[in-house]
Amino acid sequence: MTMPRFPATRFQGSKRKILPEIAKLLETENCKSIIDLYSGSGIVSLLFRYLGKTVLANDYLKYNRNTAELFLTCSKHDFSSLNPEADLDFLLQNSGANYRGLVSEGFSGIYFKDYENAEIDNFCHNIKEYSGFKKALYIYAVGQALIKKRPYNLFHRANLDMRLKDVVRSFGNAKTWETSIADHALKCIKELALLPDLGSTDNHAMNIDTANLELLPKSYDVVYMDPPYINGKSVPVNYSNFYHFLEGLCDYELFSKGDMRYPHKPIVNLESAWHKRDASLAKVARICEHFSNSTLIMSYRSDGTPAPEEIAEVMRGCRRNVEVHSAGEYQYALSRKTDNEEIFIIARS
Repeated sequence: MTMPRFPATRFQGSKRKILPEIAKLLETENCKSIIDLYSGSGIVSLLFRYLGKTVLANDYLKYNRNTAELFLTCSKHDFSSLNPEADLDFLLQNSGANYRGLVSEGFSGIYFKDYENAEIDNFCHNIKEYSGFKKALYIYAVGQALIKKRPYNLFHRANLDMRLKDVVRSFGNAKTWETSIADHALKCIKELALLPDLGSTDNHAMNIDTANLELLPKSYDVVYMDPPYINGKSVPVNYSNFYHFLEGLCDYELFSKGDMRYPHKPIVNLESAWHKRDASLAKVARICEHFSNSTLIMSYRSDGTPAPEEIAEVMRGCRRNVEVHSAGEYQYALSRKTDNEEIFIIARS
């Protein structure tokens, strides 16, 4: 299948590189509607829309919900009258007399240089004058810009000093770090605008913690899930700690709630069942029960905890037929390779 060039992202865990494999997998499923239960970067939700599915995307982070909403509803027409250079100049540079400086005052020396913090404050005040497509677009684009300007593309450490050290560098990160927020955001917007018309906009995005599964509809043919997990080093992947700062772009008041117990002052730090093995397996069982008539497709890593076979066994215990595919090979058994690889766990009712 020939697919368009989907937007690049440095969001950790993005499935952009295996979109063709996901698309091929869906060819075997007779489905018209699909839930992306942990939408993350939003790129898989965008793929589902491209494939003509009716899509519901969900994520427990507000920024990720915003991204999914944008991807699922934007059209070529939306970009036709856009003037992103002028908009970004206003959003980042216009400073009103009564503007608060929650980022400038609370996060100086932690993530960004002082003038960049001032731009973020300006943005959060000025974005309130926008709505709909334009508001979602600029929140998305500025968030992607901030990710690019961060060491490791994360917000889990107060490590601005990595940018400020006067050392000889043998890698290209320094240029990326010093590229302006506006330039990064503009590139992001232009890349998204190059997508072909994706058809239906009858899709939705939600911001629900899956601890509250009862708030999600059961009527979708397929439930795709790419949850956080405990990695091969036995460390839980905590996306709220990685990307908490971006939540402030959606809710400015969160910047006043930085947790002073930690040097990086996380403004949100959400618990997840996927941070513990037994709780993860219990979550799998709950998902199987709630979406009792849906096919479940789970993206996972072969070195994850719980082990893939443990997850498959729980699904079988919920009266499901389960297959485990290697993303690269599509064999109906877990690959015997010892290195870490992407896999799919498919459970049909």
